[in-house]
Amino acid sequence: MDKNTGRRPLCSGLCCRQAQAIPLLSLALLLLAFGAGCIDFPEQNATGNVTPAPVLHYERGDVLIPINVSEIPVRGFDANVTEVIEILLADPRAGALLEGGWKITSVRTNFEGFYSVDPTRTYVDVEFRRDEPSPSFFIEVDDQEGHTGRGFCNVPRWRGGPFAGPRPEDYHKDEAVRDGTNWWYVYDHHNDRVAMVYNGTTIIYLYPSYGTQWYETVGKTGDTRHLGAL
Repeated sequence: MDKNTGRRPLCSGLCCRQAQAIPLLSLALLLLAFGAGCIDFPEQNATGNVTPAPVLHYERGDVLIPINVSEIPVRGFDANVTEVIEILLADPRAGALLEGGWKITSVRTNFEGFYSVDPTRTYVDVEFRRDEPSPSFFIEVDDQEGHTGRGFCNVPRWRGGPFAGPRPEDYHKDEAVRDGTNWWYVYDHHNDRVAMVYNGTTIIYLYPSYGTQWYETVGKTGDTRHLGAL
């Protein structure tokens, strides 16, 4: 109020009307944004549309072992892991490992240090481990052709004898040839025993119980511990 004229200043009324117009203008702009679809709200059930990775099962007789595909680490490839595991479970080697307490711990394109990387390869390596400090056993799976390939254990080879150098601390493997077939013996230094016998396509013996009869009657003849391996 002007003390001299007794009148309210003109700007006071304008300012009040402008202040009242601002929220109305903001509301109008907000409604326009809704209508144009410029504002997105997160869907309440967005995750419900994602198909979870299935839980597969290895089954033989009374044995039923679940395998949660989503928990298996994948390294360096874009193949369908579910298809890879389904192919793998049809291989007797996978059954021997799973029933022996081993678990699938990774799926990868190539285990470094054993085979050179082939750019045309169509298979992946599925890794099994039992516990620490367990070695790993790998089985190749070709998901395009729908079959498994060779298998191998990732422990160093040691031949034994005076010129072999120091023995590996935990595990080693050595090769024995019988009837034209190469058998790989994996030795467990922690427990002073043979942990596994395998060739390129078959696990023949796996401690403690798989292939025990074979090992007792045949496999011991290829055991190289007499060379000082243990």
